[in-house]
Amino acid sequence: MARPKRKRTVTRPPPMEGFKPFGIPIADLEPVILFYEEVEAIRLLDYTGMTQAEAAGVMDVSRPTLTRIYEKARRTIAEALVEGKAIFIEGGDFHTTEFWYRCESCFKLMISEAEQKVCQYCHSNEIRHLTRTQIKIKEEHQHEDGGFCICIDCNLRIPHQEGVPCRDLACKQCGRSLMRENSYHHQLYLKKKEEKS
Repeated sequence: MARPKRKRTVTRPPPMEGFKPFGIPIADLEPVILFYEEVEAIRLLDYTGMTQAEAAGVMDVSRPTLTRIYEKARRTIAEALVEGKAIFIEGGDFHTTEFWYRCESCFKLMISEAEQKVCQYCHSNEIRHLTRTQIKIKEEHQHEDGGFCICIDCNLRIPHQEGVPCRDLACKQCGRSLMRENSYHHQLYLKKKEEKS
């Protein structure tokens, strides 16, 4: 029996939700997804200058696991830079002791030790719980045989394989990375595309 995957400790969320290339409308961009633990690995190794052994200790993972997380992050960033793709930052297999929220009205990031109902900056109740994104997606797809991975260009739709991120799969028709159907970023993409129409 395979050993259960250990959740990676992430001590702080990034202040932004992603990046987009200048000069290309968001609705025309294919996105790639960078997990929170991948951003944390980049932050610890490249920004703070920790060694891999030190960063692995902070994230509570083995050094080989940290190396895999880091290499995956670098490949995702390289793909976005070379191919002109947007980067969405969300989800992953991570653990944090705090509650992270993003206000949908003022777009500020909130970090709290207790659950919140309203934005502490503008008092809007339109806040999104970032540390629950993956839990919600998992719950939504539990009754759908694991949900589906889709290509946003070709409309290819294949059953999701448990334990295999959709972004690790390529569309058989166009070769682009797949996206989890009905995920937060899929909904964001559809919203932006509708706004452009």
